[in-house]
Amino acid sequence: MPLEYLILGFGISIFALYRYFGIEMPGEPGAQVSSGPLIFYFKQLLLSLDLYGLALLVLAALRLFQFIYVNSKDLKSAAWKSQFNKILSRLYLEQIFQDFRFFHATLLMFIEFALLKNLIPLINKNLYDSWFVSVDKFFCGGLTCSELSHSLAGKSSLAVEVFSQPYFWYYPYMSILAFVFICWASRSIAHEFLFSFTLLFFIGTLIIFILPTWGPVYFLPELFGFMQGSEMAGLQGSLWHMKEALEINPNNRQAIFMISGFPSIHVGVLILGSVYLKKIHIILAFASWILTGLVVSSTIYLGWHYLLDDIGSIAVVLVSIMIAKKLSWNWQSQSS
Repeated sequence: MPLEYLILGFGISIFALYRYFGIEMPGEPGAQVSSGPLIFYFKQLLLSLDLYGLALLVLAALRLFQFIYVNSKDLKSAAWKSQFNKILSRLYLEQIFQDFRFFHATLLMFIEFALLKNLIPLINKNLYDSWFVSVDKFFCGGLTCSELSHSLAGKSSLAVEVFSQPYFWYYPYMSILAFVFICWASRSIAHEFLFSFTLLFFIGTLIIFILPTWGPVYFLPELFGFMQGSEMAGLQGSLWHMKEALEINPNNRQAIFMISGFPSIHVGVLILGSVYLKKIHIILAFASWILTGLVVSSTIYLGWHYLLDDIGSIAVVLVSIMIAKKLSWNWQSQSS
């Protein structure tokens, strides 16, 4: 698959870059003990196996629900047999092997993304936040868009908690989204989505190398002092502490550089998911678009991103989809 070639190509490039800079590859971000990427990989693999099994159970339940309530007037034994055959088809060895290829490639993409992002300070030491602040002020009436959102929503602990929730929802959303398409009946749609999903992360990382930014919360920390003591402030602080640890020792395998602004990968994943979920059901797509709007507001209020970061993610999504449509190959045995 082109998806697997892409993963392999980036893997070779990452290995060469780490050799060039003479530093060790880090392990799991924020891990309590020193470890390498292999341990990080196996931890994520075990988690993926659990999610895959759960996804198959959900798929079976949904198909039975559809059969019982949509086709309840025609409960012929032949129909029951046909429905169970559809469920059991997910358990064919060939089908499971194809699913494993999909989520294995996606898993490697996440690890390679983290390893690539860790190299940002070494590849480009420039910082372009001041320019993004100027664009923010142009669009938001002389204030950064974060400041404008603070003035509109307030700075109470309740407001911080409300805006934090959509940001945290993103992580289970991303995992569920990937497995929805991995377990989807159409192999061609699954491959196209996962290829564009992977491209989104790698194209986004390449742009981050060219235009590295920290984001408002790190570039203008004085604007976000009211968030101290919140769970979100703790997360932001832990990322900053890892950055400082790497400045002291670039070979610190317990730390990994994860700070970046433009473009917003969070928002990009949500936009991509919303576009492709429409192929499954319009209600799922509508709910995804609602979450996208909430996360955009969240990233700006909490200082993760400038307005231009979220706008830029739209362009990255469009390019990723265009490339995926051109290069994705249908699997003839399973294509729709």
